[in-house]
Amino acid sequence: MIEFLKGRVTPQDWMIVSGIVIVAALICAAGYFLLYLPEQEKHVALNEDLKKVEADLKKARQYEADIDELRVEAQMWEELVTSFERRLPDEREIPQLMRKFELLGDEIGLRVQLAQLPTTTDTRKETIPYEVTAYGDFHQIMSFINLLERHNRYLKISELDIQEQEAGVSEASFTLSTFRFIKKAVETAPAAGGAAS
Repeated sequence: MIEFLKGRVTPQDWMIVSGIVIVAALICAAGYFLLYLPEQEKHVALNEDLKKVEADLKKARQYEADIDELRVEAQMWEELVTSFERRLPDEREIPQLMRKFELLGDEIGLRVQLAQLPTTTDTRKETIPYEVTAYGDFHQIMSFINLLERHNRYLKISELDIQEQEAGVSEASFTLSTFRFIKKAVETAPAAGGAAS
């Protein structure tokens, strides 16, 4: 080393310098693998978490912005369903409704007879048809049909047949159908582990 200070480099000086360089390289490598890499992985994981939180926050803000619009839409659908259900008579109302139609025909001078036909049922609704026979002039018959079509209940008129008028009286026959939605019964599963009787 003293030779190094005098300006001469000996093999022993090269060995010392090499040792110092190797030790420094080992310290740097240890620092990289033991300190830098774990911190880098933590940093990447934190960045991923931050991105996920920012995406969730953006989605939540969008939901918050849309919530009032969704509430208005839900209210509109509720009112529509309520209005629709009000226009469908329940089973107890149907006989009264048919008597009301007979009286309605009487009021306009039309003689009306209603006879219930067999009901048909599909997965969602029951169709309750009536065979209607009406006697009167053409104007009375058309007024009666018009009143039925404008009624506040859902009604369907089909198979309309109006005979020629004789002595001021025509016979009209048609099928008048009303509907009833079938509410599916909620099946209740037996309690798990219940004792058999």
